[in-house]
Amino acid sequence: MKKRLLSAMLAILLILSVSTTAFAASYSDLEGHWAKEYMYDLSDRGLLGGYSDGTMKPENNITYAETLTFLSRMYSVSATEAAYVKEDLGGFVSEVVPSSYGWAYDSLSVCLAAGIVTKSELRSVSLGNEIQKEQLAVYLIRAMKLTSEAAALEKVELPFDDADKVSSSCHGSVAELVALKITQGNEANNFVPQAKVTRAVAATMISRALDYLDSKGITLTLDEYKGVARLEGVITAVSGSTLDFCCKDGLTREYTVSSTASVTVNGDAGTLSSKHVGSYASISVKNGAVVGVDVDYSSTVKWYIGAVNTKSSGTIYITRSELNKASSFTIPNSAAITRDGNAIYMSAINISSDFAMLEVTSGSVSSVRVSTAATLLNGTVSDISYGSTVVIKLLDSNGVKYVISLDIDELPEIKRGSRTLTIDALKAGSEVTVSLSKGAVSSITLEGSETTLTGKLSSYTASSEGTVWVISTSEGNKSFSVDSNVSVYYGKTLISISDIHVDDQVSVVVYGNTITEIYLLSATSSPTKAHGTVLKVDSSEKQITILTALGKMEYISTASVGYIIDASTGKSVGTSGVSVDSTITAYGSYKDAKNFVAKLIVIE
Repeated sequence: MKKRLLSAMLAILLILSVSTTAFAASYSDLEGHWAKEYMYDLSDRGLLGGYSDGTMKPENNITYAETLTFLSRMYSVSATEAAYVKEDLGGFVSEVVPSSYGWAYDSLSVCLAAGIVTKSELRSVSLGNEIQKEQLAVYLIRAMKLTSEAAALEKVELPFDDADKVSSSCHGSVAELVALKITQGNEANNFVPQAKVTRAVAATMISRALDYLDSKGITLTLDEYKGVARLEGVITAVSGSTLDFCCKDGLTREYTVSSTASVTVNGDAGTLSSKHVGSYASISVKNGAVVGVDVDYSSTVKWYIGAVNTKSSGTIYITRSELNKASSFTIPNSAAITRDGNAIYMSAINISSDFAMLEVTSGSVSSVRVSTAATLLNGTVSDISYGSTVVIKLLDSNGVKYVISLDIDELPEIKRGSRTLTIDALKAGSEVTVSLSKGAVSSITLEGSETTLTGKLSSYTASSEGTVWVISTSEGNKSFSVDSNVSVYYGKTLISISDIHVDDQVSVVVYGNTITEIYLLSATSSPTKAHGTVLKVDSSEKQITILTALGKMEYISTASVGYIIDASTGKSVGTSGVSVDSTITAYGSYKDAKNFVAKLIVIE
């Protein structure tokens, strides 16, 4: 796969042949010339320049190379788009076009991308030959994106006395330009289709074409490249039409692959599959979907990615994105170490801020590509799933979805303001800031502002989506979601939210639009059971972690448990009899809002 190091594209030459630009200049040989208006128009647009001697040479014939360069300037192409075009087509152009036309390489690449000329035509055309008028008509119609309109006029009678001289393959293009008043016959009412084209004729036709496009509000762009972003990195998962992709900044993104996406494997058309996981690739993304994938695949090559944790002589430790844990790799002297395509020494790798992509060939590191790792990620939680690995999907302000995998045994600090929470405080819709250090998530902060209000609980609803309270205050009824980690107090005593009933007076702390603390202003009693799905069993700590039906994570202490009963057999079992994903009901009392001391546990 060709190197995809994007750089600013060289400015397309603003001259034809050996001319030099002379914007807002006065050209001595245009005075009294019939094409003066059109040539000055293109000069003012910055599309046509004169010669160093102050002339425009309007009667000089132009070549195919000059014509295509001229037409490429009709397009609005950003520096990024131009770089992609050069990346995709520059190699082909330099392969089939002699180096003597190197000055036109970038323009010819744009013409290929725009469909003005085809690859087969570029292979066969003699760029130094002077172009004929009917061929200019074909290229101009293609540049204006009017080929279908021209095709509809292939049988229309042309108004010229020499209409029979127009080649059948050019007939529709000439007819469309006539219909749009972009071209016309000479004084003898002849089109002279095989006549050589002068700079004056070409400028006239292009000036009129641009006026037509302006009147329709049309700006010519490279649609295939418009709004496209390209990313380099490693494929970490492929499932159906979904692709997980870890980029050079260390962040894993999830994309939908368009059904029409172009997929190449080692330069040839192919199909994306799970066997490509661990392969280096470049992807093109447009409107949030992958429209192109270029995979560099080898059964003997595997790519590993992660933030640089530590390094020593000949060894590098990286926190691998897919594991969230550090792994060590021996770096042989033969391995190429680069940053942005430039060779560096291992001593130049920064262990506090760098991210590395390691190419391992037949078990040995063959290259290391170093870049700066991301340290902050802002977005909105779109989904969260629990298991031995907690997977959070986060949407940023541009609609890009990131995938964050966390080991349940090494969860980061979760904070809202000054308060520390557990991972289940994150819900779909939560706005968060994720801080990363050496490839691992070090903390997650929930965003929002804090207020306190007092009122009466007028109603509530509880569902799998969460709990919503409506509180009646002096300013009217207000609706809030209730945090699954909410702390509930009666005086200084922790109680359960189930001890609060409609019409009770409460004081609540609200963060954003979520109740995070509740203070009950009337008597209550303590709950006696906890119920949920087992996420983790820790025999050494005598603790079982469960997820309740409302998505609340609670910790069941087994230190004082008398019996653990398997309901299916009626027999007593130890903690080893409690498995992950099983459902349990624990009987006892809450020590606080998250911790429950069990006296009896039933495995359901």
